[in-house]
Amino acid sequence: MNRRTFYNPETETSGEYTEVWKNEVVAVKDVKDLLVTNHYWKDDNEGELWLDFDDPNENFRVAFNAYRSRKGYMKPQEIKNLRKDLSLDIRSFAERLGISYSKLSQIENNKRVQTLSQEVSFRKAQQDYERQGFLTDYSESLSAAKLLATAIERREPNSVRQPNKSYLLKDYSNENYFEITSFTGGLA
Repeated sequence: MNRRTFYNPETETSGEYTEVWKNEVVAVKDVKDLLVTNHYWKDDNEGELWLDFDDPNENFRVAFNAYRSRKGYMKPQEIKNLRKDLSLDIRSFAERLGISYSKLSQIENNKRVQTLSQEVSFRKAQQDYERQGFLTDYSESLSAAKLLATAIERREPNSVRQPNKSYLLKDYSNENYFEITSFTGGLA
């Protein structure tokens, strides 16, 4: 048994405490039956259990990790590593995923559990990185007009035909004419 002397700020006293590891069933979000091993210090005089004085969030992190494991969610370090692999700072990554900076920071520091929609965003980013080495930009700033203008710019100048039915795309002062020759999909 490990024993230590701690100052307890709640009781404003110093005293001897014995380390206790206790298996407990805890609830996180919709999962009510997570079995975890929590860490406490037992007051030798009163017998009361206290969270670790040096790391009071330790048991919360254990519960959050058990929840992520049960749900198959990415762990905070995996999310942080993905962000670094994509060479994005935390603000840029949050913006690209449509997550607030503070929430992403809390998730990466294991102070918050991601929602299902946030997990889907992380998995999509992971999939993009594994398939193409970068994160696809789905921001609202990429409108259909910009996507079409980019596609037109990439066409070979010699292969551009005079359209039978012309469509006009106004992009500030530039005007582009294009012809729809086949339909292969759509923009969402």
